[in-house]
Amino acid sequence: MPIILKIEHTDSQRTAIWEIKEDEHTLLEMAALHKTDLATFTLIKNPERRLEWLAVRALLKEFYPSQQLIINYHENGRPFLINHTDKISISHSGKMIGIILHPTQNPGIDIEMIHPRIFKIADRFLNELEKTYIGTEPRIEQLTIIWGAKEVMFKVYEHGGISFKNDFTIKPFPVSLSGYLTGVITKDNNLITIPMEYKKIGNFILVQTNYIIRNFEKNENFDIL
Repeated sequence: MPIILKIEHTDSQRTAIWEIKEDEHTLLEMAALHKTDLATFTLIKNPERRLEWLAVRALLKEFYPSQQLIINYHENGRPFLINHTDKISISHSGKMIGIILHPTQNPGIDIEMIHPRIFKIADRFLNELEKTYIGTEPRIEQLTIIWGAKEVMFKVYEHGGISFKNDFTIKPFPVSLSGYLTGVITKDNNLITIPMEYKKIGNFILVQTNYIIRNFEKNENFDIL
């Protein structure tokens, strides 16, 4: 299995990214599905969705080779492990698949292909603060990072009724091959900060939670427009 990247944090958060190159038969063998999952898999008809679904389970097997873990979903679409206490988040973009696990915190992960279409949808997710610091000619990577970060925040946030544009803010950050991000959720007079990191992987951007950097930012003052 061509795992592209593994990240392990000191707080036991674990991430793995992999590009699907296997066929369905190979992935089915690698996933070693529990009979419950096998019954679910037979109901999936779309060929691409079948590959993605199997790839996630095969990747999960990399972390728990001796266990048959089952992924289920809450009503809001958030995945969870039925038979393990670790918390999980999943992302896929094209042939790229990623999962992230954390023993106590809600993890979030997003993989986005760098593509010019991000310019067409930017007004849907950028707020006034973000428009100010990205300027009139933002870099495609910058917009992709912001979008990916807001996807991560959406996965971490446990409540519905949220607006990427009005309720989520990504604080200014330098654009590089990798770096740290701070997301701020302002909803119902509450302020929640989500510490994240990003990394460029080929033509993709990975954004994920990084709770070990929170202590460095807890005294920071946030200016929300």
